Amino acid sequence: MDPLTANLVILVPAAAITAAFAFVILWRRGDGGGTTGLSRAESWVVSIIGGLAILNALSCAIGLFSNAAWIFDVEPFRVSGLKYSGATAPERLAGVDHVAASGYESAWAEVMGLPDASRWLFYLEIALPLISVLAVSVVVAWLSFTLVRDRPFVRAFPIGIGITAIAVMVGGLGSQLAAAMARSSVVEYLGADALVADDTTTPATESFAWFSLQLDLAPVGAALALMLVAAAFQIGTRMQRDTEALV
Repeated sequence: MDPLTANLVILVPAAAITAAFAFVILWRRGDGGGTTGLSRAESWVVSIIGGLAILNALSCAIGLFSNAAWIFDVEPFRVSGLKYSGATAPERLAGVDHVAASGYESAWAEVMGLPDASRWLFYLEIALPLISVLAVSVVVAWLSFTLVRDRPFVRAFPIGIGITAIAVMVGGLGSQLAAAMARSSVVEYLGADALVADDTTTPATESFAWFSLQLDLAPVGAALALMLVAAAFQIGTRMQRDTEALV
């Protein structure tokens, strides 16, 4: 199957699901499922957002399976981003004005017979962010449905946002850690004794890094923001419950 046909096979049903979702929640609104909290135009906007969230969640789920298919079957396995340092300068920069020094920071290699443990780490590098986005998409679709029905403060929703916050943090940090461990396992598999050298000598020797991790803490900030949103929805849920009790 050519790529265009494959994309159509995926996108056409996904678009149908998106349209069906928007129609169903609008029908629920017009069928007594909601009140007059949103105008018709606002309901359409919220419905489209919810449908796109469902579409995004579906694409993430497809990505989880499609990435597994090639990561565990491809041979040789192309490994990029291997941390590399040394004295060799890029030829294109030799003699260029204003360049005092140059070198390489990474390398790639096509590896034969890569162990399954390393392949699992490379899969986690891709899968964990997809799972995070999948969780966020499900929560957005859920919120759009409750907004159209004029009941956004349901009891389980803050719990769902809290779980999503954890998924975002674990997915973001775990993906970075899995990437570093995956490349470290490749260096170990190829022979760390031959590839890793002391790069503090003068002059510097060319060497691969056995383990390199530059941690980005942005997922922690996103998770904390989502936890605050969950707390706000928890307060809204309590207020809605108290209001209904008074009525």
